[in-house]
Amino acid sequence: MFRSLLLISCLFSFLLKAESYTVLSYHSANPPYSFVENKKVKGIFPDIFNRISELTGHQFNFVNFSVARGLNLFDQGKIDIEPGVNPLWRRHTKTPGIYSDFYASSREVVISKTRNQEKAPGDLYGKVLGVVRGYRYGAFEQHFAENKILKVDARSELELLTQLNHGRIDYAIMGEATALYYQKVNHKIHLAPVMTVSELPVAMRLQPNLSSLQQELSRVLHEMSENGEIEKIYAKYGTKP
Repeated sequence: MFRSLLLISCLFSFLLKAESYTVLSYHSANPPYSFVENKKVKGIFPDIFNRISELTGHQFNFVNFSVARGLNLFDQGKIDIEPGVNPLWRRHTKTPGIYSDFYASSREVVISKTRNQEKAPGDLYGKVLGVVRGYRYGAFEQHFAENKILKVDARSELELLTQLNHGRIDYAIMGEATALYYQKVNHKIHLAPVMTVSELPVAMRLQPNLSSLQQELSRVLHEMSENGEIEKIYAKYGTKP
């Protein structure tokens, strides 16, 4: 009888601590990290947060916006979590936020329809390069200028691929995992990686007032990394953390 009461008490305490949080998902922007299929958000990020939900009792609700709109809403405090972010990408925002521990890495690459002899950013001078509006590209951005690389903004990485496929731009910058995913699911898309822009560790970005959740996510993500769950989720989508 005592053990039953103790179990009920622990369960009740667990439920009391459970909270609901919003997680940013960029619509049509970055599969395999997140994408909508049959009106449901799927991908690496949803799988990770589904598992975190099982381990913590918290509920994580994905909300879909364009990159620019999503970042603006985070600045306004209307979105709790942005997944898969390196702090360098958001240091210029109004609300930089706080971060969990790193749990994976992100590799950004320049792609084109055909690979030539490009080895450095200077080899792209005089060409048109597409980027996602709102994304930051670190030191590579010093090459964006009228007499250097002509930068064109797009709403999503899918839009970049469409422009690239139709010859409206010469190159595009996107996550390597995203480029590989699109090429895998659409054999009409032919992409060639030209050069690496950056390879950085990523974490979960949170609103500054969510320090308790920050610690909780760091703990759970560490456990998931140690027991191979993170690697298994990435492998499900043909990539690795």
